[in-house]
Amino acid sequence: MKRIWNTFCEDISKNKGVKEMTFEKEIVKGFLQALGWSRYDRNLEEQLGLYSRKWIPDFVFYLNNDKNAKEIILELKKPDHKQRKVDIEQIEAYMKLTDCRFGLYFGEKLEVFYLQERDGKRSAVSVTTIDWTIDNEAGSNLIELLDFKNYDRNKLEQFCLDHLYLNAFLRHCTHQGGQKQLYDCIMEHFALPPSMASTLQSRLRFTIVDNPETEEKSTAPVSVILTTPQMTNEKGNVWLICYDSKFFKVEDCFKKYGQIYWTHKAGVLNVQKGDIAYLYAARPESAVRFKVEVVASQLTYSPKMDVEDEFVASGNSNSDENNKTYFLVRPIAETHSPALKHEAMMSRGLMGKRPSTTKLSKEEFKPLREYIEQHFDDTTPIDEPVAPAPKKITKPKKQETPKAKTDRRPPFKFSMIGLKPGDTIIFAPNGEEVRVNSENTVDYDGQILTLSRFCKIYMPDENSENKEYQGPAHFTYNGKSLDEIRKEKENLKYNNNDKTDN
Repeated sequence: MKRIWNTFCEDISKNKGVKEMTFEKEIVKGFLQALGWSRYDRNLEEQLGLYSRKWIPDFVFYLNNDKNAKEIILELKKPDHKQRKVDIEQIEAYMKLTDCRFGLYFGEKLEVFYLQERDGKRSAVSVTTIDWTIDNEAGSNLIELLDFKNYDRNKLEQFCLDHLYLNAFLRHCTHQGGQKQLYDCIMEHFALPPSMASTLQSRLRFTIVDNPETEEKSTAPVSVILTTPQMTNEKGNVWLICYDSKFFKVEDCFKKYGQIYWTHKAGVLNVQKGDIAYLYAARPESAVRFKVEVVASQLTYSPKMDVEDEFVASGNSNSDENNKTYFLVRPIAETHSPALKHEAMMSRGLMGKRPSTTKLSKEEFKPLREYIEQHFDDTTPIDEPVAPAPKKITKPKKQETPKAKTDRRPPFKFSMIGLKPGDTIIFAPNGEEVRVNSENTVDYDGQILTLSRFCKIYMPDENSENKEYQGPAHFTYNGKSLDEIRKEKENLKYNNNDKTDN
């Protein structure tokens, strides 16, 4: 299996610029045949139409030569294709239509999907991603499970479940409750003295070494040496990097490519691999927006960097600065925390009128660094800007009518129409049920979203991400849109007030 994997990886490396059709016919088909899946063996179907020409997966794997026993969906893209949201939606739709529990994505990486059912709803979740690299043990192990002669549905399903469990565990350990469990486990397993407890609990950073008190390392007990991380290049510095959205669309570039090549220049000349940076959007947000990691530094110019040119507003290109060096960043998290807006930080004396790129690792900036780290996860969604206070109206109230009002309505809140957390509303375009989570957010399969953000992601229209939606108009409760219910209640309240005045 290792030989088959390595051969396929070499073919991909040599043919990164080929068309998708060439990739399918000349490379992927040979790889699948080497694993025992082919049309000639009647266990593989190519370009199978599902109900209409719109739904045509590239490959469908069958079990026991039975086309009714569909096992795996394989969706192909070019080896240099950058995965988009629509690609994931596509393979999920194929898996649902065919009732396939497993999905494979071949493109710039190999990704495994599993059709998971939760609360009566099915969704394709990403299990693991594997790079096309020679001697990649994860890749060899996976194709051993995909080998037709040894194929076992239960083993492949267990592979998916194991990875999902691992993913959940890793996510869990990033939260306070998970860190507490990890702390308890370490203290118990290594029998650490109570004197070390506070250090471990505050940092959860440690190195396992042989006990220095004995020379027989092969039989020496293991102890845990706790260290306080030092802000050096070896451990990783922390930076605040400012950018202007009018010159470069950072958010859009992250969404499309998942990374950005940043120029080493004044203030960030010493950024190194392993560093962490918080990206501050100077205009128009004036707030900290992203947390990123530096995955490479001191890179020389390469033509592949020019793909980012579409996000440069001023028309400049990386190729115009090919005499400079770059560092590569990838996003860890995004925030809309009100606490990280410029005015909030300036009011606390942490930031000046004109924020600038700063090395937060320096002791003098410790308060600002700790403040950003503390509030970065306070991602209270903001559905729309808060309307300014309405101007005083000098005319008698009885002369007012709802239609004559010109002040902007305040942002929608569920309490305005009598809904509370836990109540269920319907997304009208596809009939999906979602639960009210807070005054302006809903819970959908564990995702906490505002109504407008939900519309951008799940509206059936193409390019919905680029559109603005008034969320309440697209959700219903008891057969009426939330916007209609709000207007009815506002009119009723106005009429009652008018009668009282008279």
